[in-house]
Amino acid sequence: MAKTSLPHSWNINAWPADVYPGSPEKGRYMVRAQRDALVREGALVRVGRELVIIGDRYARFLQKGAGRVAEFECPANKHRQAAA
Repeated sequence: MAKTSLPHSWNINAWPADVYPGSPEKGRYMVRAQRDALVREGALVRVGRELVIIGDRYARFLQKGAGRVAEFECPANKHRQAAA
């Protein structure tokens, strides 16, 4: 797996479009759903009144959860897989 460079940190309301889940709205939902795990991992911190994601810890959080995602075939990408 190639190592992706994430921003050092970001405010939840300014979630980068190129970081999963890709928007502030989806990021807020994910933080609500995964708050305890994010805090345990050190990926979610409070700076004053703002909730901030710490990039390297968030990447580690995602990597730990990747094993729980089943492999699946995406029909839209099937022609790309056949060409490879």
